[in-house]
Amino acid sequence: MKNTRNKIEKLLEIPAEVTTNIPKITLIGFNQLMIENYMGVIEYEEYLVKINSSIGIIIIEGNKMNLNQINENDVLISGAISKIYLESTEEE
Repeated sequence: MKNTRNKIEKLLEIPAEVTTNIPKITLIGFNQLMIENYMGVIEYEEYLVKINSSIGIIIIEGNKMNLNQINENDVLISGAISKIYLESTEEE
């Protein structure tokens, strides 16, 4: 069943983030970051934001960080963003 679904998604060119819980990260310059399909905010400080996702923890570092928009599907972070990295929670 899953294989058939994957074939249909590929045929219809449906993005993975639409049909799965894989996060989509959009960076707008060095000042805004939108994360869709997130699972929760783990930590929030003026210099650090940690976001839980299905593939690991998304860590954003910078200055004057703010959570401008937050709802069940996405979170918008603003500030002087200097680093973004992913801490994998999957076993390799």
